[in-house]
Amino acid sequence: MKTKTEEIFELTAPYSNPYQGNDPKLLFVCSAGLLRSATAANLFAKKGNNTRGCGSEEYALIPLSFNLIAWADKIYFVNKQNYESSLYTFREYETILKVLKKKSIVLDIDDCYNYNHPELIKQLEEQINEKSIL
Repeated sequence: MKTKTEEIFELTAPYSNPYQGNDPKLLFVCSAGLLRSATAANLFAKKGNNTRGCGSEEYALIPLSFNLIAWADKIYFVNKQNYESSLYTFREYETILKVLKKKSIVLDIDDCYNYNHPELIKQLEEQINEKSIL
């Protein structure tokens, strides 16, 4: 049996299937996948997107994996630290890194907000709209 850490490097899921529809698939990544990325996934799902949230750190509830990277059309990292942590995690997997870098957009949101905090929602909307990256 493989560990949770070993599983993130394998492509095992049917990440593209007809039952998910044609809405944009957006992946949001924070540290643990509980507050900032979960808020973003909830917010942008309400705007008609197919969304997921995950974490870049090993303690994440749902860690960033090759399956999630392959599934997403765009990957939003809430800050540079989460992006760099993910690059480090997949540093030995050139194929994954190439896809990750191509799909990634890095925001600048500090790790100081609770789930669905109004200021967090405001920053997510402003930064994503400002960069016209949705």
